[in-house]
Amino acid sequence: MIVTTLFTDLEGFTTIAENMKPNTLLDWLNTYMERMVVIINDYGGMVDDYHGDMIKADFGVFRLGPTEEDERQDAKNAVNCALVLEQEMRSLNSQWQKQGLPVVRMRIGIETGPVVAGSLGSAQRLKFTTIGDSVNIASRLESFQKDSLETWSKNEVCRILIGETTKQYLGDHSWELREVGIVTLRGKTTGISIYRLVPKLVGQKHCPSTTPLEQVRG
Repeated sequence: MIVTTLFTDLEGFTTIAENMKPNTLLDWLNTYMERMVVIINDYGGMVDDYHGDMIKADFGVFRLGPTEEDERQDAKNAVNCALVLEQEMRSLNSQWQKQGLPVVRMRIGIETGPVVAGSLGSAQRLKFTTIGDSVNIASRLESFQKDSLETWSKNEVCRILIGETTKQYLGDHSWELREVGIVTLRGKTTGISIYRLVPKLVGQKHCPSTTPLEQVRG
């Protein structure tokens, strides 16, 4: 099956965790997770994993007999979801700043491709997950040069990188994509073209995937 995978992660979470009381940290992190997951669900995504501050979501994993148009829509849903996650991150930062809590920046990686979906683990503990090269690429895009300020734009609170296959599935679109270049991601032997999705600062709306998602554009 063809699935679009989205990974999110918070910049500097380890340092934040070192300097917050455990109960405060858990409440802070749960607030972040709750707000992000609501949006992911609204856009047709399914969260299949958390790890610390990382969220992994799949778009299209439960479609029955998907068409190519369905797969294209899944990629568009993931991209629109990322744009609204960026908006929500700004809103959360404003809330946290007023509460005297840490403000953060978020990284997102998105890629589309064939995956295997199923249960992973032992008889004592199983979890649903997706496995495939595109899943690995999405993860690597999220963490790409994460410690380099050069990969961030000025005043950016969310860096969104998408892979070349997702770009192909988007087809004709009005989002603003800037080519980063052909890069060899960690663990890969060949380079791929990657792109930065540039969010709009105003005018986007949180609309679920059952509405015309093209209204949320870069």
